[in-house]
Amino acid sequence: YERQNEVKITIFGSTGGTGQHLVRKALERGDEVIAFARTPSKLDIQHNNLTLIEGDAHDSEAVAFTIRDADAVISAIGPAPGAPEDLMQKAAENIISGMQKHGVKRLIWSTGAGVEAPEDEPTFMHKAISFLLKLISKDVLENSLRGAETIQNSDLDWTIARAPMLTDEGRRQGYHASFVGSEMGRTLSRENYAEFMLDLAEGNSWVQQMPAASDN
Repeated sequence: YERQNEVKITIFGSTGGTGQHLVRKALERGDEVIAFARTPSKLDIQHNNLTLIEGDAHDSEAVAFTIRDADAVISAIGPAPGAPEDLMQKAAENIISGMQKHGVKRLIWSTGAGVEAPEDEPTFMHKAISFLLKLISKDVLENSLRGAETIQNSDLDWTIARAPMLTDEGRRQGYHASFVGSEMGRTLSRENYAEFMLDLAEGNSWVQQMPAASDN
């Protein structure tokens, strides 16, 4: 991964567990951040390089407005249980059209490792976890799949960044990015997930691919 110059990043889902790490770490790196949130007051960060915009991902105009000056866009929006069925698809459609309107190409989209990539070689353990996911949180998984599919069908420089089980542990020895297989661990700290997505947004690796990260 080669660090380019500081970039201007629009972050959706900025008040969630991973989103807050994204905002904080991007600011620490010297990036300029435009954070989009339904309830901006949940983000307890003040910084000269931070602009907060209140809005809903279903509002295409607000989404496009938030993207207008960005070099890259990161979405950490996730479907909580009970979220509208079309949440991820609608968010994806609005983000894609906003990016196309303003000529922004680089998109990092977060989703769970339950969303499969053609290059995956899941172990028996991964298959067992996937089976459980489909049983326990079928709606969440289907919501995520629709969002990921919408992103894959766009002509953007997208990367779908996938995560296994997320933890709130402090920063460990960094992360490892690969496809789902024997090399992938079972957990990823939210802090490492944020690092992974920022590295992607500031560089140009894994374009139009779906890597999965796990803690080293």
